[in-house]
Amino acid sequence: MPLIYLSCAWVAGIFLGLKFNLPLVLILTGLIPLPLLFFRQHRKLIILTSLCLITLFSGAFRFQSSLPTIDEHCLQSYNDQGTAEIKGIINTDPEVRDKATHIRLSATEIKLDEEWHEVSGTALLFVPRYPTYSYGDVLLVTGELKTPPQLNDFDYKDCVVTIASSATGSTPVISIFRPSNQTLILSISSARRFVS
Repeated sequence: MPLIYLSCAWVAGIFLGLKFNLPLVLILTGLIPLPLLFFRQHRKLIILTSLCLITLFSGAFRFQSSLPTIDEHCLQSYNDQGTAEIKGIINTDPEVRDKATHIRLSATEIKLDEEWHEVSGTALLFVPRYPTYSYGDVLLVTGELKTPPQLNDFDYKDCVVTIASSATGSTPVISIFRPSNQTLILSISSARRFVS
């Protein structure tokens, strides 16, 4: 039964972390009931209450710390600012559709003022079906980074942030750099497809 109380406190803490920006110091509120341990007949209840408070605020802090920080090292911070040049690697198998291919590019660098700067994030590229791209290709992409649109009832921007994707490039100009370990990457990719 205590595990159920602790689990409920954790989930409630995550909900609190979603709604409010709580300071880490609140975890110490779990220590407030501990002086009441001198009352021997309610010892288990006091310890459980203390642990639930610590778990509640730990859940809130855990949620807040898992949110991405948007700064100059985050690809999302460059959305809707015009044309950009990014370098990255295709981190999943491209999805070939009827008229286009959808590529998830894990960005490593962005070119600003003729200098390359480190960046992290994932760009979703919509490119023509040909030429074909494969898992592990290193791409140099020039295009406009845009915030993903909301499609029907599905808010793609929320999903993109949750899975660490951050920018959508439309009609990009792409250069392919084949890495020297391309055969190893293709072997891993084919083994992964075979297993799944």
